[in-house]
Amino acid sequence: MATMRNRFATRMLNLHRLVKSNLVAGLLRRRGHRPLDAPPPRIRVLIDGNEATVVDVDRLLLKPSSPSSATALFPPFFLVAVEAGGFVRGLVLLALYPALRLLTAEGARLKAMAMVCFLGLRRGEAARAGRAVLPRYFFREAADVEALMEAAASARKEVITVVAAASRLFPTVMVETFLKEYVGFDAVVGREVSFAGVMDDDDGDDMERFRDVVNKTPRNGAGPRPLIFHDGRLAFTPTPAAALAMYVYLPLAVALSVLRIAIFTLLPRGVSGPAAALAGVRLRVAGAPRPPAAGDAAGGRLYACNHRTLLDAVAVSGALGRPVSSVTYSLGRLSELLSPIPLLPLAREREEDRRRMASLLSRGDVVVCPEGTTCREPYLLRFSPLFAELADEVNPVAVRAAAGMFYGTSTSPSAKCFDSVFFLMNPSPEYGVHFLEPVATAGAGAGSSIEVANRVQRVIAGALGYEATTLTRKAKYLLLAGNEGGVATNRSNNK
Repeated sequence: MATMRNRFATRMLNLHRLVKSNLVAGLLRRRGHRPLDAPPPRIRVLIDGNEATVVDVDRLLLKPSSPSSATALFPPFFLVAVEAGGFVRGLVLLALYPALRLLTAEGARLKAMAMVCFLGLRRGEAARAGRAVLPRYFFREAADVEALMEAAASARKEVITVVAAASRLFPTVMVETFLKEYVGFDAVVGREVSFAGVMDDDDGDDMERFRDVVNKTPRNGAGPRPLIFHDGRLAFTPTPAAALAMYVYLPLAVALSVLRIAIFTLLPRGVSGPAAALAGVRLRVAGAPRPPAAGDAAGGRLYACNHRTLLDAVAVSGALGRPVSSVTYSLGRLSELLSPIPLLPLAREREEDRRRMASLLSRGDVVVCPEGTTCREPYLLRFSPLFAELADEVNPVAVRAAAGMFYGTSTSPSAKCFDSVFFLMNPSPEYGVHFLEPVATAGAGAGSSIEVANRVQRVIAGALGYEATTLTRKAKYLLLAGNEGGVATNRSNNK
């Protein structure tokens, strides 16, 4: 019996050494840079009876010229620093960039960047950046996303269990969501970073962690999915030069935002439009807006638009040349104070929301965003059908919002109240408003409120060239924020 145990222990030791030498030396200690059109290096291993293929993904995540250089690594680490730690932390990383370029040791460079980015961050904060911000960056800037997907798919055809991605340059928390959810890998094995910002050594000693990842990871049967939701403030790729330009521009951006807010909130409507244009705000109008409803008893017109930022209704009001009211599910006190049009919070109770919206519509034009939340990508979320029960016709409006430097949306409760401020901090914020033909909500052939809502969604999606989906506000917040996007409301104030 003792002899059998010794033989088993010897075999396990040999297996451990085999995995260590092949995986770590072959993948995590890559020598030189291969041409981009060559297939990514991969190795098949057998761990505790489970067969797995491990693909080295670093070369396909970063530009091929010098993937491990400070310049190539700076943008994703800077995004983590700013989005998870704030603009001051990002400034510290930018200030250290010249020193990072002087470091010849790749490991020392990575550890220094990780220290600045992750020191003091809770894992949830770092994970949120990896889940909500970095997938958009990698989709836009990775050397070859299609090659990554092909590597995951081709390896899956040959392997009966797990297809894992290995990275020696990135902490797991930065690339796990992108590689698993949007590329199609089953597991991701990267570097680990502690609360103190210390990155583990790339010495291959932590094979137990790799074993645990592979053994505990189920096969990803769903495959990659499209990127519909993402978060974060920065709308550009933060190369060192671009990040420096942003910090130089930041004081002017704050001043411009204050000036533009003052123009919209303090000046008369007839003057605010031209003054905003002089301040760099662009408004492009297409289509023929309907004239005001005739007669005091007629009430107002109902406009339904897709939701890009909190300023959608303000843009529609400017395009109409007359005041409108709007309703919203999520309304911070600061946004309410700064809004140049009346904003009414909804209670998320169908009958109460219906009563509030009908009351507004009886007094004038109302703009609603039936999606219930914003979406940055060319998709429309499911339209709530309540608006289709308020009037005999609804006027669809397709809106576009262009932000060159800062996004004007956020799912973070602490940052959401500054959404409009950040949008107006852009050098030249732009809105496009396209008025479409009215859609009947009553009479023969109109259908139910759900059918009307779907029809309005398709009309707007067709005008924008977007894809209509059945996704909801809840799906967005569960993905980006880890909650259902619920908002506390003071119902008594609006009854």
